[in-house]
Amino acid sequence: MGESLQPSRAGELGYQPALDGLRAVAVAMVLCFHAGFGWMGGGYFGVSIFFTLSGFLITTLLIDERRQTGSIALGSFIARRAKRLLPASLACLALVSVARLAGQFDQVAGLRSELLGATTHVFNWVKIGGDTSYTDGFAGAAVFVSPLEHYWSLAIEEQFYLVWPLAVALLARRVTQWSSVLPLLFLGAAIATPIAAMVLSDDATYWATPMRAGELLAGVAVAGVLQRWAVPAWAGIVAVPVACVLVALAVGLPTGSGPAYSGVLAPLAAVSAVMLWSLQVAGPVRRVLSSRPLVQLGQISYGVYLFHWPVFVWLRQHGWSLTEPLQFMLAICATLVIATVSFVLIERPVRSASWPVRSTIRGAAGAMLVAGLTIAVLPFSRGFLEADSAVLESASAEPVGSLAPLEPVLPKLVTSTLVASKLVTSTLVTSTTATVEVADSEVQGSIERTVSADTAESGSPGSDVVQVVPNESIVLDIPLGPPLSRPVRLLTVGDSTAFYVGQALAEWSIEHRAYATSDLLWCQGCGLLRGGEVTSWNDSSFAVRSIEMFDVDLPSMVARVQPDVVALMVSVVDVADRQWAVSEGPLEPTDPRYAARLASSYRRTVLELLDLGVANIAIIAPPRSVGVVGDGVTFTADRWEALHAALDLVALEFGPKVAVVDLAGWADAAGVTEDVDWRPDGTHLTARSAREVVDRWLAPILVDQAV
Repeated sequence: MGESLQPSRAGELGYQPALDGLRAVAVAMVLCFHAGFGWMGGGYFGVSIFFTLSGFLITTLLIDERRQTGSIALGSFIARRAKRLLPASLACLALVSVARLAGQFDQVAGLRSELLGATTHVFNWVKIGGDTSYTDGFAGAAVFVSPLEHYWSLAIEEQFYLVWPLAVALLARRVTQWSSVLPLLFLGAAIATPIAAMVLSDDATYWATPMRAGELLAGVAVAGVLQRWAVPAWAGIVAVPVACVLVALAVGLPTGSGPAYSGVLAPLAAVSAVMLWSLQVAGPVRRVLSSRPLVQLGQISYGVYLFHWPVFVWLRQHGWSLTEPLQFMLAICATLVIATVSFVLIERPVRSASWPVRSTIRGAAGAMLVAGLTIAVLPFSRGFLEADSAVLESASAEPVGSLAPLEPVLPKLVTSTLVASKLVTSTLVTSTTATVEVADSEVQGSIERTVSADTAESGSPGSDVVQVVPNESIVLDIPLGPPLSRPVRLLTVGDSTAFYVGQALAEWSIEHRAYATSDLLWCQGCGLLRGGEVTSWNDSSFAVRSIEMFDVDLPSMVARVQPDVVALMVSVVDVADRQWAVSEGPLEPTDPRYAARLASSYRRTVLELLDLGVANIAIIAPPRSVGVVGDGVTFTADRWEALHAALDLVALEFGPKVAVVDLAGWADAAGVTEDVDWRPDGTHLTARSAREVVDRWLAPILVDQAV
C-alpha cells in the first residue's frame, strides 16, 4: 500500500495519479463495509484491490531495478518498505495500547498477543491460531471486537515484501521473458487456492498468506505483461465496464460466505488486474481516478486504512451506529484528520529521510523490538473471559482428608438470605391442579403446577406447566456476619456468565480468607438443560464440552474441593430454542414441554450433586439478556421468566438444601439490568460489575447458605 511508480527512463512507467485514485476507491469500499452498510456487503474486496495493486507496483519497481543495475538491492528495498510502513503502523499500535491502559477496549480478549502479532507482521497467523473468526468482528457485540482486526491484511503484504524481492532476484537469473513466467504464477495460484480451500477451514482460507497470494500475483502478472506488450488505446474504454464489475463485486459479494471463504478471490483478482492494465492509457475512468480529491485520498489511504478501524470500534463501543449518516460522516472526518496528521508529521518525514540503509534496517528492527518488549510488560487489564490464573489458584481450597463441621462461632444472626433469594422450603405438592402458598416474614409467592413433574424427563405431551409469581423485596446491600468455625468452601459452576461471578468470588475470598475459599468450574456455552439440540445457533461444540464438564469434571472437582456450597449459574443456552424430536420441531422455553424438561434437568443436576455429598446448592437466577445474544438472536423476557420458574420449582422440592439466589431481581432492583457499563454486551458481567455484586450481596448470601 502506498508505493508509487517514479519516473525512471523514457518509455517506462512513471507516477500515475490514477493509481492513487484507485486506492481511494478501494479504501472507500472498505470504510463503507466496516461501517456496516448492508449495500456494501462485499466491501472487503477493496483489500483485494490493494493486494493486486501492491503486487503490480512492487514487481514493476523490482524488474526496473534489475534491468537498470543488473541486480536487486534487497537491503535497500527492505529499508524503503520499513520507512514507508512501519512508522504509522507503530503509531497506531501505540495509540491502541494507550487506549487499553486508559480503560478502552477492556473487553477485547487476547489484545496483548494481537499487538505483538501486529508488531512482528504475523497478525494473520495469530488470528488463525486463535478461536475467533473473521465474521465475529461484525456479528458480535462491539465491546468484544478487537481494534486490530484489520492488521491481518497488512501482515500479508509485509510477508509478501520479504519473500517476493528474493524470488524475483532468483527468477531473474533464469527468466528472460517476464511476460510468460509471471502470468503463469498467477494462473497456478488461481487454480490452486480453490482446491486448497476444500480442505482448509474458512478462517485459514481467508487469513492464510498462501491463500491470498494469488491476489498479489494478479498484479505481478500485469507487471510481467507490460514488460513485453504495449497497451492498446482501446483499453481505456475497457476500463469502464471493468470499473462497473469492481463496484458490483464490492456490493454483491456475500459477507460471511462465498468467494472469500472458498479461495475464489484469486481468480476474481483478475478483474483488478485488467483495471490496472487498462489504466495505462488515457480514458474516462483514468480521468476520473486522476481527479484531485481521489488522488489526495489515495495518498493518505494507508493511514486511513490503519486508523479507521480503531476509530470505528471505539465509537461503536460508545454507542454509535455508523450506519447513521451523520455519525458515519463524523467517524470518517475523525479518521481523515488522524490519517492526515500521521501522513504529515510521521509518514512523509520518515519516508523522505536520507538515512543509510543499514542504519534504517537497524533502526526499524530496534523500534520493533522496543515496541514488542513494551507491549509484553504493559499492565493491560484482562479481556473477555481471560482468567487470572494466579487469583484462582490462590483462592482455591486445599485438598483435605476430612472436613471439620461448619458451625457459627457466635449465635447465628437473623439470616438475610430469605430477603435476597427465593429460598423455598415447602414440600412439593404433586396433585395435578394444586396451588402451594409459600409464606415467610420476608417472602411471599405462589407456584402453580398443572401436571406432575414425573413426566418431565420423557417430554410427554402431559408435561408440566410452571408459573411462579414472586412477590418479594430485595435488599441491595447485605452485611457480612462473623466468620464461621472454618472458611466456607465455595464452588461456582456454570457457563461464561458464571466465570465472571466465580472469578469475583475468588478475588473476594482472597481478601476474606477467614470466610471462604473459592473454586471455579466453567465452560463457554455450557448449559444444565440435558438433551435436545439448540436451534438458535450452532451449539455442537459447546454441547460436547458441556456434557464433559458436568459428567466428568464436576464429580472430580467435588471430590477434590469438598464444597460446602455449590453455586450453579447458566444463562442464554438454557433459554435458547431446542428441538428434541423432529415431530415436535423447535420449542421455546415458554412451551410447557420445554419448561418441564428444563425443570427436570435442573432437578437431575441437583440430585447428582446431593449424591456426591454436596450439602448446599445455590442456583443463581441470571438477569435477562438485553439485546442480541449471538448470531443475531434476541430473547424476550418471557424466556427468562420460564427459566426462573423452573428454578423455583426445583428449590421447592428440595427444601433448605437448595436456594434460588435471585440475581435477576437484584439487578432489576439496582437498576442495572440494561446498564451497558454493568453488562456491556447485555449478558455478561464485567470484572468490575461482578465484583460489585459479590461485595454488596452475593458473597454474604453464599457464606450464609453454608449453614
